[in-house]
Amino acid sequence: MATPGWGVTLIWLLLGLTWLLPVGAEAQGRLWRISAAGVEPSYLFGTMHSEHPEVTRLPPAVERAFVGSERLVLEMVLDQTAMLSTAQAGLFESGRDLEDVLPPALYRRTVEAMADYGVPEPVLRRFKPWMIFSTLMLPRSRTGMFLDLRLYQQAVAADKPVAGLETAAEQIAVFDGMSMADQISILRDTLDNLERFDAWFEEMRRVYLSGDLDALARFSDGMMSDIDPALAQRFQRRFVSERNHRMVERLQPLLRQGGAFVAVGALHLPGEDGIIALLRAAGYEVRREE
Repeated sequence: MATPGWGVTLIWLLLGLTWLLPVGAEAQGRLWRISAAGVEPSYLFGTMHSEHPEVTRLPPAVERAFVGSERLVLEMVLDQTAMLSTAQAGLFESGRDLEDVLPPALYRRTVEAMADYGVPEPVLRRFKPWMIFSTLMLPRSRTGMFLDLRLYQQAVAADKPVAGLETAAEQIAVFDGMSMADQISILRDTLDNLERFDAWFEEMRRVYLSGDLDALARFSDGMMSDIDPALAQRFQRRFVSERNHRMVERLQPLLRQGGAFVAVGALHLPGEDGIIALLRAAGYEVRREE
């Protein structure tokens, strides 16, 4: 299989499943127990943005940890306000539209691709490039019930408190703060590789379910091989490292209460700047459960 360009490789960053730093066997696993003296243990679970039944069906150990928890902690509270804020941020303000920023040929290709998603050109013209490539990179949704949203809705139904480690504005800024040139480059590479996404996502799902982070690291290494190291480091810092430090800082007061079930993209768990390592550095015992 041909190696994709850097823009397409960024999909793994956006979906929370790329490892840019080496990980060891001790980092394998999706469910982790977080312990500290004098408080009830909490759990850390690495998720994947997918509605596939094999992903949304929780293993027994994960189900027990979730049901027995006192609160759910997500990257962001997935309520209607957050969803609407994200959708609104992905639209150009009046006076500028997609055709103004894309070369004519790329604009036409984008119109054709998004028509398959049921987005007519008059609506598409308001979309920013990052909103478009984020849509095209994911498998077409049938239910919209991806894993994190399912956990959120189950928590709400059980009257379980839900907390977010980031605000909608902070998550939006990760995308909206990208330069227009970078957004356009990623969109172009996305369109160039549309036919490959299903196979890539299937492989990503398979490796995610195995819990083998070393295999995910090798998968990532193969896809990152043609990317300028400085550029890869830039996106690693923006999409992963900086957010990990922020999330761990905000997570610790919740861990001191005990009984939390923390569900974040699996990307955020391993590596020197991963949540597991940062929690250990803060004095917590973090041990694999599943």
